[in-house]
Amino acid sequence: MASLLRISPPVSTLNGSARLLVIDDEAVLRGLLREMLAVCGYEADVAENGAVGVARFQEGRYSAVITDFLMPGMNGFEVVTALRTLDPTIRVILLTGSAPDLTVTRAREMGLTLLHKPVALVELKAAVDAACQA
Repeated sequence: MASLLRISPPVSTLNGSARLLVIDDEAVLRGLLREMLAVCGYEADVAENGAVGVARFQEGRYSAVITDFLMPGMNGFEVVTALRTLDPTIRVILLTGSAPDLTVTRAREMGLTLLHKPVALVELKAAVDAACQA
């Protein structure tokens, strides 16, 4: 697939320095995002909900986080707030299946990149590259 799309890994991952955390309550989507990121040259850890994601974030070093918006327990905004108490500079990409205007506005105010599901590989790569190089 990578050869057909001619996607080259970002410079920041060539030395293994860019690692991502994917937080999503849907197991299939977590696996798919991890595979898509691997095609783009990134390594990713996964977490099945916000609480597990925040705990995993405390244990590791991540260049950026991709989180779902609607999840049981903590929603995406609550996850971002918790992550930013640990690292105020962490870049976050927020995934959503539907985003009312209020969600879009709040995401922008929080400095998040908002991606709509289903996300295309090229769109995901562009957002992750930008987040990891910022």
